[in-house]
Amino acid sequence: MGNNNKRIKIWEEEYERKFTITKNAKMHGITLIALVVTIVVLLILAGITISLVFSENGIIAKAREAANKTNEAIINEQAKMNDITAAMENMLNGTGGSTTPEEPEKWDGTSDDKVNAVQSTDTTPITVPVPKGYTASKVTGETTVKDGFVIYEGTEEVNDTNKDTAQTTRNQFVWVPVANPSEMYGTDASGKKWGKLYDFDEDGITPLNWTEQDGVMEIIATSGTGSYREPDVITDDDETKYDADNTNLQEAGLDVSATADTFKTQLETEFNSMIASVEKYGGFYIGRYETGGLSQTEAVVVKNNSEIARQTWYMMYKKSKEVAANSNVATTMIWGCQWDAVMRWMYNSGDSTKKTYTYDSTGKGNYSSSRKNTGSDPAYVINNIYDMTGNVEDWTIEAGNTKYRVNRGGDYDDMFGSGHPSSSRRNINNYPTNNNTIAGSRLSLYM
Repeated sequence: MGNNNKRIKIWEEEYERKFTITKNAKMHGITLIALVVTIVVLLILAGITISLVFSENGIIAKAREAANKTNEAIINEQAKMNDITAAMENMLNGTGGSTTPEEPEKWDGTSDDKVNAVQSTDTTPITVPVPKGYTASKVTGETTVKDGFVIYEGTEEVNDTNKDTAQTTRNQFVWVPVANPSEMYGTDASGKKWGKLYDFDEDGITPLNWTEQDGVMEIIATSGTGSYREPDVITDDDETKYDADNTNLQEAGLDVSATADTFKTQLETEFNSMIASVEKYGGFYIGRYETGGLSQTEAVVVKNNSEIARQTWYMMYKKSKEVAANSNVATTMIWGCQWDAVMRWMYNSGDSTKKTYTYDSTGKGNYSSSRKNTGSDPAYVINNIYDMTGNVEDWTIEAGNTKYRVNRGGDYDDMFGSGHPSSSRRNINNYPTNNNTIAGSRLSLYM
């Protein structure tokens, strides 16, 4: 019995030993697996962490990018502050403007996708930018800048053989050279561009509506008629009429949401575009004849047209913009400063007849008490431009006082050319809603 008990005890001890060994082995196996899994997880997490930190889009890269952007913003902000500070100092010192005015773009005198470079036949040939979609005249007397370089809409050649037909069927313009664009406009203390307008008489050319000191232009009122100015709107004394009336603005081609403020912005944009073109190309084109076809769907600039009046300023403004042959050019009702640029070109030509024409147009315009077809009388032409005096007054975009748009050149009912010469301007009673027989218009064209 005793021996059996000993055996049983030995078996129990052996079983417990083996069980312990097996248990420990299993525990060690589980621990090893857990360790391997842990290591794998740690490696994955480490890979993800490294990627988040060091990759192209990682934390360090993002932090570096944010730092660079912050530095750039600080630099740009400081530059703007420096420019504003300098501009304010210039204004306080009377010099005005920014420290770094942009240089206007200049045409290099060669043909490109917008213009063809054409040589005039002046004694010293001049390169003229002829817009694509138009052709330079080859008619005798129409090929020099000095006496009026003419272009015709379309690409078919115009010469002495077919000129009679072309002049009555194809829109025509004359190149007006502008050697110094700063004579056409100035910039006020706030940076807005204004047209420079002038008076012409036998003693000289004098500023009409402006003064300028150290490059800063200021608009001044003219006695008796208020302020001549452009670009600007007219809304009457109570600021509710004319350009403040949406019905008028729709007639001018704007939409039902247009206001005096949006129209003013449009006029400023158009004025700045015209000035930029003059600075680039060294001039602009003027309608050879008074704008015709005003009762038709499309206005025209052709010889012998009779429909040159009886439309409101707003309708003429709209029709003027629709004459352009293509997107290479823009056409508009002429600005006052453009009209004066033409007068200055004639005044300074060295030709006494052309100079006198600007302030005494006797014998050079239709003052016969009845209207004539535009371009119908060869006596009424200077530099290939017809009827800039007499016949119908040519409405411009120039504003006068609070309720008028300015007419230039007098009309057939004025009876004499010395009192209402080509440079003369009139705004009293020229409400833009009028549509009478004496008021017409004239185009300008620019690239």
